[in-house]
Amino acid sequence: MLSQAKKKSLSQNRERELVRAAQADPGEFHHLFNHYHDMIFNYILRRTLDAFKTQDITSNTFLKALDNLPKFKWKGVSFSAWLYRIATNEINQSYRRQYRTVPLSQEVIGKTQAGGAADDELLWAEEEMARNKKFRRMHLALSQLDIKYQSVLSLKYFEEKSTKEIAEILNLSENTVKTHTRRGLMKLRKVL
Repeated sequence: MLSQAKKKSLSQNRERELVRAAQADPGEFHHLFNHYHDMIFNYILRRTLDAFKTQDITSNTFLKALDNLPKFKWKGVSFSAWLYRIATNEINQSYRRQYRTVPLSQEVIGKTQAGGAADDELLWAEEEMARNKKFRRMHLALSQLDIKYQSVLSLKYFEEKSTKEIAEILNLSENTVKTHTRRGLMKLRKVL
């Protein structure tokens, strides 16, 4: 399940230019937002299977990124890995708060569809997830695991990140990522 946004990547130099420009002038952050929004949104949607929760978490992710952009330093972690780290923390925080939403009724869906294109896109994304029974089954099983296993397995298999990238995103050693992957898969097999 590879998103189109993931396929297009910035060169490291271009990413650095955009980050420097946004650090100097926060008004330039929109370039980073436009490039990474879909990638982060899709990652969060695959983790939550809830379009409205995804929208909130995505907004929080980019707000935190903008607020903390002056503190961002190039210490072996790319800007995209930093965004994934923020998104993962926001998802985990949402689970810890036991943030619950009410499923959409047909009446609400009808009213929302009369709204803007963003609402249509959210509904389409949620409907696509609902149609994919295999993914729903996997998501349900994954949601029964500890958050540390959910994060590693989601990044590895849904986002197709390498062990090194996952280690950067989650601020873990590569050996820990490998261990979490192995243990997470064993626990997932038991659940399934």
